[in-house]
Amino acid sequence: MKTAARKRRMPGRKATHAWLVRAAAAVILVAPLTAWTAGERELDPATDRFALAPRIYTITPSSEPGAINGPSSVKVWEAETNDLIKEVAVPSDRSDGVSKPHHFMAVPGRNFAFVMAFAPSSSIKVFDMVTNEFTNEIPTGLGARHLEFDPNGAIAYSANFDGDSISVININAQQTMATIPVGDRPNYVEHVRTKNGPRLFVSNFGEDTVTVIDADTYQVIDTITVGDGPFNMAETFDHKALATADARSNTATFVDVNTLEVTDQIDIEGEHRTDLPASAFQRLNPRITPDGKWLLIGNQDASAVSVINIAERRLEKLIPAGLGADIAFFPKGPAEGYAFVTNRYDNFVTVMKLNGDDPPTFHKNIPTGRIGSHYATFNQDWSEGVVSERPGRAYSVIDMTKLRETANVWVGGGPGPSEPDSSQDYTRAGPDMAVYVWFDRGKAMVHPERGEV
Repeated sequence: MKTAARKRRMPGRKATHAWLVRAAAAVILVAPLTAWTAGERELDPATDRFALAPRIYTITPSSEPGAINGPSSVKVWEAETNDLIKEVAVPSDRSDGVSKPHHFMAVPGRNFAFVMAFAPSSSIKVFDMVTNEFTNEIPTGLGARHLEFDPNGAIAYSANFDGDSISVININAQQTMATIPVGDRPNYVEHVRTKNGPRLFVSNFGEDTVTVIDADTYQVIDTITVGDGPFNMAETFDHKALATADARSNTATFVDVNTLEVTDQIDIEGEHRTDLPASAFQRLNPRITPDGKWLLIGNQDASAVSVINIAERRLEKLIPAGLGADIAFFPKGPAEGYAFVTNRYDNFVTVMKLNGDDPPTFHKNIPTGRIGSHYATFNQDWSEGVVSERPGRAYSVIDMTKLRETANVWVGGGPGPSEPDSSQDYTRAGPDMAVYVWFDRGKAMVHPERGEV
């Protein structure tokens, strides 16, 4: 399972590397489409009680671009009652009103969110969470999808999936600072502090490479060959290595972030399925347990979680999960010590127990009212979790003490049934995220995706 090769780049990559360096030397500087004039006001708890109330935000239909053929909207829900407060249409770049949004990302410590979208969009829409209105548009490359933030929370990096580029965004100014060409279908950006300064690592899902960029100068430094189809990445807690999760080769590739050498490539096992719709292609999301010892990869085709011993660079086991095993979250509060794993095409969330030096073990499945759990956020004290169900067009509220669903909220939207149903239709477009947001001293707060506070 482990290969001893200190593989660097395959023959024939030098030409690609040279092209990328030349392209990055001519970084595209872009001005904002509209100016941000309102600023970010502090909320007064005495006068803005409604604005300070916890809310849940969904955006639907989203995440399955082929299934989106009409308008999309952001819906704002009262978190205590799950009552719908407001619905706001997502601005469209098309004459038919189709917006094809992908992600609703509450910006840490700010009172606004960024909404990304598939092609033909080439911008990020800004959503004010005080007024609950769209207020600005930031130009990017084509099809901005996932975002990464720098450690200071001042810069965001968008992976422009359809434009083969990433964009660097000044968060406070809401301006694009640069758009940098990378490889084919970039899906994630990882900001890493190395001995040589801050670097951006970009997983190019359409090929078998990671592009490395100097985070200060925006110059492309290198192109590293990894496994085929690197979908997502995780940085080890010692800040020495980056692990890519390679969807087409079913591998995890470890890269030394200082030398930019591939040190290990591990087969995560499990076979690719051929009985699912084309939209249900293999995606791999790696997450590292809070103690830094175990790399958990949602192995979607295998309906399992692949568990890798990080120190010894080996696959320890596969833990059974649901169809489309997806992302591991690590809550604190009453469920601390467990991993909370979503399942993209199944009717339950899988809970695994973390065991320190021993590998995690299966604990239980939490049934959900509708199909397809994907993204989880948590309330202030981690006592409740909110899980989006994309093909089910709903979100679940989970009691994190009892580890059971307490509510299932129909979000709606998109073609197909106009009423809730539990059919096994994996291709439907529903909410990519259901984001629980509260306000602390007038600032919007949300627990980060990976459970760190």
